Amino acid sequence: MKIIIQLLIVSISISFFSQKICAQKLAAIPYVSGINSPIDLKNCGDDRLFVADRAGRIRVINGDGTLRPVPFLNITTKISSNNSEEGFLGIAFSPDYKTSGKFYVDYTSIIAGKLTSVIEEYKVSAADSNVADPASALKIITQVQPFSNHNGGNLMFGKDGFLYINFGDGGSGGDPFGNGQNKKTLLGKILRVDVSNSSASQPYVVPSSNPFYSDTTSGIKKEIWIYGVRNPFRCSVDRLTGDLLIADVGQNKVEEIDFQNANDAGGKNYGWNIVEGDSCYNPASGCNKKGITMPIYEYFHNGGSAAIIGGYVYRSAQSKSLWGQYLFTDEVLKFLDAFHLENGMVSGSVNHLITAAQAKGNPVSFGEDKYGDQYIIFYGNGTVYKLQDTSYLRRPKAYVTSNNLGAGSFLLQALEGKNLTYQWLKDNMPVPGAVSSMYTTSVLGSYTLEVTNSLGFKDTSDAFLLGTSIDLISFAAQKNSGSTIVLNWQTGSELNISGFTIQRRKNNETVFSDIGFVSSKAMNGFSNTMLSYNFIDSSALNYSKLFYRLQILHADSSFNYSDTRYLNIEVQTNGFLLFPNPASHIINIYLNQVTDPVFVKLYDLTGKEFLSQILDQQNCILKLPFSKGIYIIQISDLKGKNPVRKKLLVD
Repeated sequence: MKIIIQLLIVSISISFFSQKICAQKLAAIPYVSGINSPIDLKNCGDDRLFVADRAGRIRVINGDGTLRPVPFLNITTKISSNNSEEGFLGIAFSPDYKTSGKFYVDYTSIIAGKLTSVIEEYKVSAADSNVADPASALKIITQVQPFSNHNGGNLMFGKDGFLYINFGDGGSGGDPFGNGQNKKTLLGKILRVDVSNSSASQPYVVPSSNPFYSDTTSGIKKEIWIYGVRNPFRCSVDRLTGDLLIADVGQNKVEEIDFQNANDAGGKNYGWNIVEGDSCYNPASGCNKKGITMPIYEYFHNGGSAAIIGGYVYRSAQSKSLWGQYLFTDEVLKFLDAFHLENGMVSGSVNHLITAAQAKGNPVSFGEDKYGDQYIIFYGNGTVYKLQDTSYLRRPKAYVTSNNLGAGSFLLQALEGKNLTYQWLKDNMPVPGAVSSMYTTSVLGSYTLEVTNSLGFKDTSDAFLLGTSIDLISFAAQKNSGSTIVLNWQTGSELNISGFTIQRRKNNETVFSDIGFVSSKAMNGFSNTMLSYNFIDSSALNYSKLFYRLQILHADSSFNYSDTRYLNIEVQTNGFLLFPNPASHIINIYLNQVTDPVFVKLYDLTGKEFLSQILDQQNCILKLPFSKGIYIIQISDLKGKNPVRKKLLVD
């Protein structure tokens, strides 16, 4: 990692009674010792942690914080060196590690006399879950490094299940070969590959959704996800949102943090070596920044030593005040800062949580356990430290996710955490026996979760409303050629809707009567796709005026109504009815006869046209995009012949 200038670290004073984050007490608490030069720390989805050292050993930390004496993996004979920025650099466990047993390492080695970055797959031993199988080694990607520095080394899996691989620009200083902007090399990039079906003949495939997958440029590397980075040594994926946070080590004056939304299509250019941060680098002034995505945060050191180390967005239930903050540090300047993110931007001020004087050495990496608690490791310090909110007023974080199980049933799930207790509430009343982190229910109501920590402090989640909902896209009534009335309607989504009672009112009646029922087509009471319904009324031909509506029945026997549709059965050539009149936002138009589509046009009294639309059914609704006044509505055939006009008052 390139080292750069000294930053002024602002000490913070702790207000004893303040609940604000500026008064946050964050401490690095010793967790386990006995590791030689730790370099990376990851979890595999259970209570264990795996800590790698620069020489090429991975050790297992048990869930109780004890270190297993036998290494999980020892590849020291493959490592080129553990000096400078070479050696073992990163580790990542497959999202399906529990079943596949696959994990991935990044290290430098000498291959055919050249310094080479190696991304390699291993599998856990079938006989012992605390030991890997060294014979399972499968090379995924190798990349020759022109210099010994800027090797990247970060590995991570996205929420999409793909492996993201970070490569620096190849070293030296200033990116002398222009690798950052050259899409024909892997250097200066973050790659995205699919290793789910890895084999010796095909260790990975390039996802078809990669941004340059269909690019026919000769020599382009389709593995590229983003480009224009210098040395993204430590990056992370927000475990809740899937957003990507990229801490990119700078050259002479700027350390930067870049952001990519989880739904981004990739292909962004973060600017190196045209820019360093958002400042011109090559050339030093007047550079072309078009098409470059600028950092969301940067700090300056102007020629001294610095190297940003990215952490994780804090997602542990242990601290509500730390929740949602992105933690980062600096290998040289040693401070630990954090900020909140909102819509991919820094929200509020940066929080200085640990000063350089409080650091335990030169920080090199963060780690995250299965619960979202964060850890930090330092060069030359054989201890793993746990980052804890040590405020005596600390509150837990109650956060609930839901999973639709079908048949109107939902699994509500809390963030798990050690030394926390749970109580589920329905309509603000405790549910007897519902005291675990998960709760399944199909009973309609408003559900919240109360979490209590070991200090007795509580937090209550946002409400999850298990109720009914429907998106009624359309509802139309029309006389057909068979002298019957056809009702058609569509829904865009349904939740706990049991069906539709069709109601009708005739001539001058004032009360609707039930004439039929149509059951919901939503499988197990839930649908988020379009569903179409119809009902035929063949008993209304002796009446001149008909009114229809849908009574929408909910699973709990409650109901609501659709808008009313009106039909005039009397045959009138080229006639139409308009209601309500006066109108405010919408109008209903009923065509007495429609065998072919017609034009509806709307004019003001000066003849200015405001609306032109084709109608192809007897009953429809039009929105009124105009202000108060008197307007003329005209119906004609598609050639503008046989026009019929009526006045419309908009109030």
